[in-house]
Amino acid sequence: MKTDDSLMAKRFLVAMLSAVFPEGVGVESLVRDPTFEHNSVFVLELAARLLISNRKHSAVLYPLFLAKFQQIMSCVGSDSPIGLKFPYLMERIVVTILRSAIHLFDVPDPLLREQLNRSLTLIVDLPNSFTRQIGSRIGVGGAIILRGCFYLFDDFSQDDWSNIKVLLDLAAQDKAGRGFVFDGISSVIDSIEYATPSDRPDEALQMRGEEDSSSLQISQHGVEVMASLLLRFLNGGYENDLTFKVPSMRYIKKIYSFSRHFADREIGEGDGGAETGTQLHDTEFETMVNAIYNDACLSDDAQTAKRGFESLQGVIVATDVATIPTAKWLAFLNMVVASPPSVSMQEARISYLALIGRLFLTLMPNLSDQKQNWSELEDFVIQVSSLVSENLNFGRASPLFETTVQTMTNVVNVMSMSGFHEGEGASFCTWVADTLFVELEKVGAGGGASLSSRP
Repeated sequence: MKTDDSLMAKRFLVAMLSAVFPEGVGVESLVRDPTFEHNSVFVLELAARLLISNRKHSAVLYPLFLAKFQQIMSCVGSDSPIGLKFPYLMERIVVTILRSAIHLFDVPDPLLREQLNRSLTLIVDLPNSFTRQIGSRIGVGGAIILRGCFYLFDDFSQDDWSNIKVLLDLAAQDKAGRGFVFDGISSVIDSIEYATPSDRPDEALQMRGEEDSSSLQISQHGVEVMASLLLRFLNGGYENDLTFKVPSMRYIKKIYSFSRHFADREIGEGDGGAETGTQLHDTEFETMVNAIYNDACLSDDAQTAKRGFESLQGVIVATDVATIPTAKWLAFLNMVVASPPSVSMQEARISYLALIGRLFLTLMPNLSDQKQNWSELEDFVIQVSSLVSENLNFGRASPLFETTVQTMTNVVNVMSMSGFHEGEGASFCTWVADTLFVELEKVGAGGGASLSSRP
């Protein structure tokens, strides 16, 4: 029933909800009534339709739902919550809360938003033994809320992102809900890649006051939340389920680029912003590269390892070297060189070599400009040389031999160019090129490398 009379709608709703779970009636008495649960669910469905049909009155009507849900969920029997005695009713209450958020989250009323968030916390507070049985419903609802409303999050408070994170994490604990959660996250990230604020509803734009088409639809808090959830998928954090390991790497790389957007913007706003931006960038970088390298690049599955190295290279390319503390770059180099894939895993070793080549060309100029880094960098180069030698001695007819020659020849040629680096570390970069060239000469493969920097 749709009406312009909010008082009439409210009277109807009060009558309906009072029948869902009558106040003053004991739980045990209701348990003895075989029709109670089905009748309550039927009335609740009618009440939900009344609410959604009259969304312009939702700020007045929804508090009645919240009060009823709080009353029901606070009722405790002798040793278990009411949800375990009336599971069907509790399931429909959960679905009603999710539907309400889906349909009403865009209503620009701070009080209504607060009440919707409070309702979502009621779901999270339910016993785990119950929520795991309805993980698919929670996962679908949470994913739809995320996909349809993420650009509205943080309009009034950070509770929006905090609550959706807890809700999605809860749904992902159950296998039935896990896929829906991942699909919701990936859908949002894919949409952000191409969307601009001009794609949003006018009402949402006016609320947020955004006009710059180059700005992101997602907030910094949102980036942190989705990065955290994706890392759990990458690490098998949900029942050791590694189904989403490979696809999660792709989205981690994208969400990391969003993180750089905020870091760069804050750096541009002054010294205070630079400190905040670097801290966010630094923390996310360390977490992501360690997770990708250890959990994906070193995987026994060749395809997973390949995708891991590709994602890791993407993160390195997208990172401004100066925004990461030197100590963390050195720690990353040490981790990579200390734990290479086995030479018997040729595909992974080839991908590993491509990463090493990228690290030489991207990091060496900046890190070598600080002489205090030279000792650690020398150890890194020497260990890489040993790995290159191992590759070249694996057999000339192997793809590993050919790829090693091509990759190292390119690194030597680039680092030997007069314009490659003209800073304090120029001589060190030349030494690196010479050291790698020696390994190529040992197997007669140095002919393609430039000799311009060597006597």
